[in-house]
Amino acid sequence: MATKINIFGSVLSRIRKEQGYPSAYQFFKSVGGSKTIGISFGSYWDLERGKKLPKSWRLKAIMSALDVGQYSPKAQELVRAYFKELSGSDELLQILSGPPAARGNLTSSELTETAIEQALKQRRVNMTLEQWKIFGRDAVTHICQYFLVNTAGWVTVRELSDTTKFKEEEIRKALGILANGGLVEFSKDKARSLFQNKVVPMLALTPETAAIHARQRKLWSMWLADCKTYAAKRTTVRMTKENMEIYRQQLEKTVAMCAVYENMEANRQDSAIYCVESRVYQILPKE
Repeated sequence: MATKINIFGSVLSRIRKEQGYPSAYQFFKSVGGSKTIGISFGSYWDLERGKKLPKSWRLKAIMSALDVGQYSPKAQELVRAYFKELSGSDELLQILSGPPAARGNLTSSELTETAIEQALKQRRVNMTLEQWKIFGRDAVTHICQYFLVNTAGWVTVRELSDTTKFKEEEIRKALGILANGGLVEFSKDKARSLFQNKVVPMLALTPETAAIHARQRKLWSMWLADCKTYAAKRTTVRMTKENMEIYRQQLEKTVAMCAVYENMEANRQDSAIYCVESRVYQILPKE
């Protein structure tokens, strides 16, 4: 029985790590704990250790907290492991899904995408809920953190001031707050990020993190209002919700893959920091 139960727990644990949470406790606290997942940490820890299975409706909350898309391969793998434990095998699931597709003849683009995803996965880390709150404290703290995350080595207060147009005293205060939160190193007149060369995904949207998301949107709206637009593209299309979810996941991958072109050590006179954003609006029917 223990071997069977470990199927779901081991898959859940591995996906949690792949999503950038090195420990179960960090994941639990970062997404808002029991308010988000609906169970205590001890109960969640029992899931990963293979001591129990969650209720089926609870599994959806866990996937949402992990920021795993409903139709993504990871979601399918987790659900398959869940039902495999319940039945003791996946034979019935294979009947529903048909024979597994052969993956031996991947196209060059698929191979490239897989390699990129694996490379980015190794750089993925998550900040704690408290660090996200600090990150969104105010515009100065927010923008200084983004500059440092995307810049290699030490950066002086003077350079931050010249680049952001914030006053030096405002920047010193923001750097002190970031340093106290474990986000940067701050020494005298210079600072550097503790998340350099890392991919930090946005927190999954949950009831506990909704206020953080709202604060992030507000700060970005203020900052981007007078920023130069580098490129823009817009179209409209009618599609089913299922197809939109599939497309959304592909769009998300495309945005994330811009990190492949990152060069943090580039000459700062010959480079710039860009914000790459994707938005999908439901325009009709109005809700």
